[in-house]
Amino acid sequence: MKRTIFAVALNHQSQIQAWNAAFHQSPYQAPPKTPVWFIKPRNTWRTSHQTIALPEGEKTFSGATVGLVIGEKARRVTEAQAAQHIAGFVLANELSLAEESFYRPAIQAKCRDGFCPTGEMAPLSDSHGLEIVTEVNGEERQRWSTTELQRGAEQLVAALSDFATLMPGDIILMGTPQQRIAVEAGDEVVVRATGLPALVNRFVAEQTPQPQPQEQGHPTFFALGLNYADHASELDFKAPESPLVFIKAANTLTGDNAVSVRPDNVDYMHYEAELVVVIGKTARNVSREQALDYVAGYTLCNDYAVRDYLENYYRPNLRVKSRDTLTPLHPNVVPRDQVPDAQNLTLKTFINGELRQSGTTRDMVFDVPFLVSWLSQFMTLQSGDMIATGTPKGLADVRPGDEVVVEIEGVGRLTNRIVSEQQFEESLK
Repeated sequence: MKRTIFAVALNHQSQIQAWNAAFHQSPYQAPPKTPVWFIKPRNTWRTSHQTIALPEGEKTFSGATVGLVIGEKARRVTEAQAAQHIAGFVLANELSLAEESFYRPAIQAKCRDGFCPTGEMAPLSDSHGLEIVTEVNGEERQRWSTTELQRGAEQLVAALSDFATLMPGDIILMGTPQQRIAVEAGDEVVVRATGLPALVNRFVAEQTPQPQPQEQGHPTFFALGLNYADHASELDFKAPESPLVFIKAANTLTGDNAVSVRPDNVDYMHYEAELVVVIGKTARNVSREQALDYVAGYTLCNDYAVRDYLENYYRPNLRVKSRDTLTPLHPNVVPRDQVPDAQNLTLKTFINGELRQSGTTRDMVFDVPFLVSWLSQFMTLQSGDMIATGTPKGLADVRPGDEVVVEIEGVGRLTNRIVSEQQFEESLK
C-alpha cells in the first residue's frame, strides 16, 4: 500500500516538562504552537517478528507508541469529524538515537533502516486511556498511558489534515514519553496494549545482512535546506557544516502545469527552483566516488515555502514545506548520461515572464555525489527515491494569479500557477 507514516514529537507531557526551560531560550525562543511533525520514510518500516539491525557504534532507544490508521480520505476535517476517518490503531516502536535538540529535522536519529516497526491494525472504540507496555527480554521496562498525551487521536487528525490530505492507510504515530528504553543486539522487545496485537521484534548487530521490507510505500522525497551559500546568506544563516535534510510527504507533490495554493492571510510565500536527483538502484554505504552510479537521472521541482508558518522545531517544519500542492515536480526524468555535469547547470525562475532568480549548481554547498553518499551511510536509498538539492539566492513573494516558471539547463522547464484558497476550493466542487 502506498502510504505515509507521520509522527509527532513533543506530544507527551513528560517531554514538554523536560524541555520547558529550553523552549524559552535560543534557538527555540518559545514553546511550539502547533504539533511538531516528522515522517518515518519507507526504509524504516518493519513488521512484527522481523529482525532489526542496530547501527554500529550508536546507542539506540525504543519508543513504544500507538498509531492511528486512516480509513477514509481526510482533508480539513474537524476534531468532531475525525473519528469517522480512523480505521483502527496499531502498536509501533518509534526507534531513535538520542536527540539533543529539536531545532533541525532529526534525519540521522530517526530515519535509520528498521527504525519504525508497526504491528497489525485492530479497531478500538477509544484510544484514550490506553496503556502502552514495553517488555525487554520478558521484563516489563516501561508503562505509560495515552491520557498523558497533549493531543489525542482526533486532535492530531484535525491538525495534520488542515494542511496535508491524509489517505487510507496513512498512519500517525501519537508520541512517546521523554524516557526511552535503550536496546542492544540480542534483545527481544515486545510492545503491548489491551485490544491490539502485540508488536515483537528482535535486535541484531548492524553487520548482519538485512533485507529491505517487502511492503512498498511512497518513494522518499528528501529536500535540502540552505544548500547554496548565497541563499543561506539571503536568509541570514551561515551555510551548514553538514547537510540540512528534511523529508516531504507525498501529499505535497503536483505536476507540470498544476496549481499551487497560497494560504489566506499569509505575508510571504516564495518559490525555490531545485535540481532533483532520482535514485536508480538500492544504495547503502556508497562512497562518493561511486555515488553517481546509483543515480538514474535528474528532474526539477519548485519547492514552495510559506514562511509565516515557520517555528523553531524540526525547522523547516511540515506546515511550511509539506502542504498540499506546494511542490510541483516535473514528471520527466532526464537520464544521468544526458547530463554530463550536474554541478554546472543554470537554474532560473520567472514570475509572469520576468526573471527573478538565477543561479548555478556549481554553488551547492554539498554536491550530488556527496549527498547520495552521505545519506547512504545511515539509511538505505531505494529506486525512485528523490533528493531535491536546494535553491540559490533570489527569492520573491508570489500571489494568486502569478505564473511561475522554473528552468534548469538540460533538465527541463516546469510551469505552475498560484491560486487562492477560495479559487482552489471552488475548483473542487
